Amino acid sequence: MNFKKHITGLFIFILVLTGCSQQEYDRDQNVLEVKELGQLSTTEYTVGKIIKLDNSEAEWYKWGDRKILISCKAVIKAGVDLSKIEEKDIKVKGNTIEITLPPAEITTFKMDPKFVQTEMESVSGFRDNFTQSEKNEFLKQGEQAIKQEMTNLPILSDAEDNAESIVRELYESMGFEKVIIHKRKAE
Repeated sequence: MNFKKHITGLFIFILVLTGCSQQEYDRDQNVLEVKELGQLSTTEYTVGKIIKLDNSEAEWYKWGDRKILISCKAVIKAGVDLSKIEEKDIKVKGNTIEITLPPAEITTFKMDPKFVQTEMESVSGFRDNFTQSEKNEFLKQGEQAIKQEMTNLPILSDAEDNAESIVRELYESMGFEKVIIHKRKAE
């Protein structure tokens, strides 16, 4: 699912809750409706990587050099799956609501082929050109390097902070004066 669909669903949900003046709305009964939003992707990062290979000495019996530089980018989305909220995660006391959100998780990891380019390729002497199969193997190395690098990025904490803001606004629009949000730690 994409971010725009989730945000559109959220705004429709808010409009239904706040805009229905003819219907009597029991906010305490409907606090769990936030689960209906499902996967809420709130953060998107684009991460680039340069993959370098110099296997000039890999085949000692062939004279010449063989080098390649490939650049690639991955689009990574993270968010909170609100469908994982359970009844025990929400407590209502008067105009105060306390909710525990599920931990953020990576929702999409996509390496688009249009963001993959051979920046430099140099083959000299009696060496063979790089095959597409070899280039694909280098891209797998790039993908693994990006996934490893993701652990150093604040993408999950950003996703949690953004989800917290959206949920806070949702419950404030429902009439809650105080919204207390806790973040459940990943297991």
